Amino acid sequence: MALTIEQAMEQGSARHSEGNLQEAERLYRAILQVQPGHPGANHNLGLIAVSANAVEAALPMFTTALEINPGVEQFWLSYIDALIRLGLLDSAKAVLEKIKNLGFGAEKLEPLNRKLASATNKAPSSAAADAEVYRTLGVALKELGRFDEAEASYRKAIKLKPDYVEAHFNLGNTLKKLNKLLEAEESYSRAIDLQPDFVPALMNRWELLFNRGEFETALKDAESCNIQIARLRALESLYALGRNEEIFKRIADQSGSDDENLHVAAFAAFIAAVEKKDSAHGFCNNPLDFIHISNISAHHESPESFIADVIEELRDIRTEWEPEKKSTHKGFQTPPEINLLATPSGNMAQLKSIIIAELDKYYEKFQNEICSYIQKWPKQKDLYGWHVILKQQGHQTPHIHVTGWLSGVVYLQVVPSLNKNEGAIEFGLNSPNYTADGLPAIVHQPMVGDIVFFPSSLHHRTIPFSTDTDRIVVAFDLSPDSVSN
Repeated sequence: MALTIEQAMEQGSARHSEGNLQEAERLYRAILQVQPGHPGANHNLGLIAVSANAVEAALPMFTTALEINPGVEQFWLSYIDALIRLGLLDSAKAVLEKIKNLGFGAEKLEPLNRKLASATNKAPSSAAADAEVYRTLGVALKELGRFDEAEASYRKAIKLKPDYVEAHFNLGNTLKKLNKLLEAEESYSRAIDLQPDFVPALMNRWELLFNRGEFETALKDAESCNIQIARLRALESLYALGRNEEIFKRIADQSGSDDENLHVAAFAAFIAAVEKKDSAHGFCNNPLDFIHISNISAHHESPESFIADVIEELRDIRTEWEPEKKSTHKGFQTPPEINLLATPSGNMAQLKSIIIAELDKYYEKFQNEICSYIQKWPKQKDLYGWHVILKQQGHQTPHIHVTGWLSGVVYLQVVPSLNKNEGAIEFGLNSPNYTADGLPAIVHQPMVGDIVFFPSSLHHRTIPFSTDTDRIVVAFDLSPDSVSN
């Protein structure tokens, strides 16, 4: 799509408001081609379907929106309205009862209560339809951290539809959150029995087996899937089993398809350092050599006032506390649907210009290096940016950015190191699933205005800090051309 996702969403909403539903639908569907789980586009497409009396088609769209972002009141209202329209009145009542405790205004729920009460004759419904409602409710409750209630909803879904693969999988995820690990494994196994190629359940069962030290069994789960993360999981299993020579052979055999698989790129750099010999992986075998540090002061005459203005501008951006599936702990981060660097204005637009200028310097510095990280440098400067505010004891666990190419951090506010590297960024080759003693690592204690670039395949973390102050950054990924909008 020629437009960014944010631009397409803005234009789609405008056409929607004007009543030009055909053009709005075209724009929303263009968004889903790039980001299938976009909550706003799914929700608005559902509204268009409802307006065309295609409520059954709308329900899964509202479900997707809720699963991605259950904190949006309007998503719930649209979902419940669709249930009532379909005659799934018991399910609508169950959902209404659950969300009364979510802090939504009673005045918003009252019209739906009246509509539900007036629907005296329940339309025929199937157990499968009700099972889907309970599964959707369970997903939303899990995302909201209400795990016991989520477990109960999934069990209701399974009781109504015993062969419901997704419900067994979702139940496994919730049981895992509740630390009922053996029960979680049973749920994943049931999902796999029903659908042997169900990759999410295989990968989650792999994790339980691996963490329990059952590496041979875990390896079988990894080898039964042919996706990027599964190939990493197989390598991690082999490393735990001490089969390092087989690891090098597999990396070589898969080099053609995995040279831009950043999961494997990170592991390949690790195993090369452990064995002190290069692997066949071509992305970036020595990622620590590609760290680059600059400062906003090299690009702006008044860096302090500019940084203060950026921080002030960021106060209006929505953030979430410790978002799930992210590495941020004791801190806030913008949700995934917000890209700070897509179509910025004001000070954020200036910051984007600074980042792009520094990217040009970075490429010029490394352009003669022989690795696909440099030789296949993205032609488009497609940036995805987010904002992180870490509070006291805040930190980020070791991670990589598998959808990026180059990653970067701009430090707007820092914390004192207290001679213990508090608040520093640490780069290394170890990960939570594979470690070795004596491997090189680099710690950078940032100053205000620092701009730090590094390969997206390089593990990095933030060291916790004890000072009662905020550590504020804008982070970003330079995307590979293959996923450019």
